Amino acid sequence: MANFQLRQFHFFKRETLEGLPEAFKQPELLLASNGGGLIFIADATGTIHIVNRTFVVRSFVAVGEAPGTRITQMHHIHQTRTLLTVEENVSSAANSRPAVRLWPVDRLLRQTEVQPVGVKYQLPTSTPYPLTAVAATPSIGQIALGFAGGHILLVRGSILKGKSTKQRTLYVAPEPITNLHFVTDETGGLRTTLFATTTAQTLVFDTSGGRSGDDSAMVLEERGCGIGCSLISETDELIVARDEAIYFYTADGRGPCFAFDAPKVLLRRFKHYLLLATAAPSSMAPPQALADAAAAADIDSDSPLLAPPDSRLHSFNDATTFTILDTRNKLVAYTGVVAGGVRGVATEWGSVFVLGGHGSLDFFSEKDLLEKLDILYRQNLYPLAVKLAQNGNYDPGSVAGIYRKYGDWLYGKDDFDTAMSQYMLTIGYVEPSYVIRKYLDAQRLGSLASYLQELHTAGMATSDHTTLLLNCYTKLRDEDRLNQFIHTQEDYQFDVDTAIAVCRQAGFYDQALYLADKFAKAGIYLKLKVEDQEDIKAALEYMRKMADADTSTYLAEFGRRCLASLPRETTELLVDVCIKGMDARAKASWVKEGDGGTVLRTGSAHILSMRRIQHLFADQPLWLAAFLERVISRRWQTSSGQQAGGGSQERGMSEDEDEDEDEEEKDRKSAWNTLLELYLCGVESPLNELPQPGGKKQTPKERALDLLRSSNSNLDWDRAYILCASSGFTEGVAALYEQKGDVGSLLDLYIENDDVPSIRRLLGEHGEQYPDLHVKALHYFARNLQLAESEQLLSECLATIEKYSLMSPLRVLQALGGSDDQSPGAASAAGVTLGMVRGYIMRQLEATTARISENEKAVAAYADEYKQHHSKMEALRTRPIVFQSTKCTSCMTPLDLPSIHFLCKHSYHQRCLGDVNDSCPRCLMENQMLEDQRRHQEINARKHTAFFDRLHEAGDGFDVIAEWFSKNPFAFTKLVDQ
Repeated sequence: MANFQLRQFHFFKRETLEGLPEAFKQPELLLASNGGGLIFIADATGTIHIVNRTFVVRSFVAVGEAPGTRITQMHHIHQTRTLLTVEENVSSAANSRPAVRLWPVDRLLRQTEVQPVGVKYQLPTSTPYPLTAVAATPSIGQIALGFAGGHILLVRGSILKGKSTKQRTLYVAPEPITNLHFVTDETGGLRTTLFATTTAQTLVFDTSGGRSGDDSAMVLEERGCGIGCSLISETDELIVARDEAIYFYTADGRGPCFAFDAPKVLLRRFKHYLLLATAAPSSMAPPQALADAAAAADIDSDSPLLAPPDSRLHSFNDATTFTILDTRNKLVAYTGVVAGGVRGVATEWGSVFVLGGHGSLDFFSEKDLLEKLDILYRQNLYPLAVKLAQNGNYDPGSVAGIYRKYGDWLYGKDDFDTAMSQYMLTIGYVEPSYVIRKYLDAQRLGSLASYLQELHTAGMATSDHTTLLLNCYTKLRDEDRLNQFIHTQEDYQFDVDTAIAVCRQAGFYDQALYLADKFAKAGIYLKLKVEDQEDIKAALEYMRKMADADTSTYLAEFGRRCLASLPRETTELLVDVCIKGMDARAKASWVKEGDGGTVLRTGSAHILSMRRIQHLFADQPLWLAAFLERVISRRWQTSSGQQAGGGSQERGMSEDEDEDEDEEEKDRKSAWNTLLELYLCGVESPLNELPQPGGKKQTPKERALDLLRSSNSNLDWDRAYILCASSGFTEGVAALYEQKGDVGSLLDLYIENDDVPSIRRLLGEHGEQYPDLHVKALHYFARNLQLAESEQLLSECLATIEKYSLMSPLRVLQALGGSDDQSPGAASAAGVTLGMVRGYIMRQLEATTARISENEKAVAAYADEYKQHHSKMEALRTRPIVFQSTKCTSCMTPLDLPSIHFLCKHSYHQRCLGDVNDSCPRCLMENQMLEDQRRHQEINARKHTAFFDRLHEAGDGFDVIAEWFSKNPFAFTKLVDQ
């Protein structure tokens, strides 16, 4: 694959450093660096120069005095701050073993003379092949040596301390060893892996154990690479640069490759970049290391040992192309020509230093990310810019800005769908309105819907976005995507109410019902069922599954519509909810706690008040009657005919419970009164059961009469009276009077309606308890003798009046004569004859005559008594009193002085009276009684209310007045001066 397929950029700035130290001007320089802030340069004389960041050079001689000896390899091991050098005599006449030395870098910087540590080993063969590759572990516990003869020698032990070591031949290849690399893995135990390349093979060894021989070798691929064309990546992978591509290997085998076709002579690493030196094909001599090895081993320069298969030889002296390859972003970050070839590459201080063949030192510094992105923006390479920003740890907001630029560019080219795919990647960072405004056209609604759906998935959508998305689906009539959006959501990152409203408005009722049911939006669900789909049966079934409180709420809202369609089912549901609510309230009012049975208030339960839902039956009076009948029979009536829910008045009630009892009472009165009104209007419940065969079905009036006479009824008497009276329902009015116990009004009602049998029954039942009823009946029958049984009933009334002295004979005669009734339109009683009342009159005359005779005798006796008392008083006042008693009334002994005589003719010794000498002891009790009577009369004279009460209750008021006057009430009256 040709390298022109990779995009090339100049992401690095190149500068040629001037005024370099003399060390850089030496011929045949060898450059090394591996962190630690230092660059090591070895010249042809065997002197090593240490260069720091300010290009201050410190030099020392690292080889012996033998002619032809120089440093052929140099590696800096930064973990132990050690410089490893390989010293060889390149003279063809020499036949010596390469010397491997270890130099402590910190001591080299402080001291002028430092003795290195020599690595002790023995050549694997008698032929001194050149040392073409060397590698050491970070702790320098192992060193691998690769020779041009194909031998790999492993040295292990305390090498850095110069102690005895062990060596073994790890592998013998038929071609020269070109590169060696150690990889140490400390996870799960220390494991050391050695990667090796020859000109024809790529190998891997596990050097953790102590095995020897070729059996531990694993051939990764039957292809090798040149010297310096491999390295270890940041992820401990082996990277091998061959002419056609760059390959990646692990200990398990080959991984991916990166096509880059060019003859490669050097491979180095900087951050995530690969640094390549490539040269044009040349027929010049092979690289110096392999040429020296061939000369020392008497190998022909054209031998296949000196060249890898399918490759050509390249010269370091020709102009070399230096390439910085970004394998992560698949681009060439820099490419340029280095005159005289690349002698060495160092990566220190965050930059790349390239040593040219003519002693030049080029400095490569990476441009910052903004400069790189600006280059890509100018070329409209937005995908590459995104990748570059992401790999450069750019913040997500800035990456989203690149996506937005890319989307704007695509939108400008009318590639709306692709542009939308980029805009979707900006969700959370770019204001959604920026994108939405671009896609409001009807032809772009599909892309807009995709964007809005992603916006909901990210949880960034508002209710407006939900509305817009669902409107897009509905306008596109894309029911599949609408269902997918609704049914496949897990966390439902959108406003459910808005979604339901949009689906409902667009006519997607199934989707709206699904959302309403899933999110328990009972009100919306029922609106859809009742108002939109008119599926009343399903709505009622849904309400039956709800809690009683919720059912009550929604029945109050949708009850009228439901009654209009399914009155029977709706009525049954209303009855069930009302009964459950009332039972729940009764149970929640009290709770018993403790062994003592203490009754505590716990609060009221929510119920559906009957008084607040009766308006639902405004257009359904028949079903209102059915509803009320069912509620009354199930709630307030038991099979024994006694009122349910009783017993609450046997216990004390708190204020809150009083309120609940009031609510219950109001509901009961409302139910009974409304049902009575419906019956009086002729309404009959459709749920009334048919009578038994041969039986008669009750009419509404008969049901109303049963309702009025029921002992369980809780009617408002005044309202029921108005309803019955205005409807002309006499039987109902009579039942109300009976219930109230107002027999007087009941008699008036019967008299008004000339209901003689009822009058007779009433007098028979209540005449003894209420004798005054016969007075009214007397007046009625005296005026209506033409009615059946009137004469007999008149005689009975007269007998009762006579028995209880309810009327004076005079008033009776006036009533019978018709002059006692002063009411307008009163009929005359001319039909009453003397023969009808002869017995009554005779008895009254006889009784009156006897009473007069008795009164005359009493008057004569009172007159005689009065005269006697008056004579005594007159004698006491005008005549002297002669005391003739000779004995003491108390001790009955003869009187002697001192003695005391009283006007009552009683005499006492003074000593017998003691301290009491103002009244006669024998007459004291009688006088006290008279005094008490006088005082009692004085008190009663002031009790006017008691007098009038007796006057109203007495059968003969004249007797009461006469008795009162007989007690001389005015004797105690005090006159007040005006």
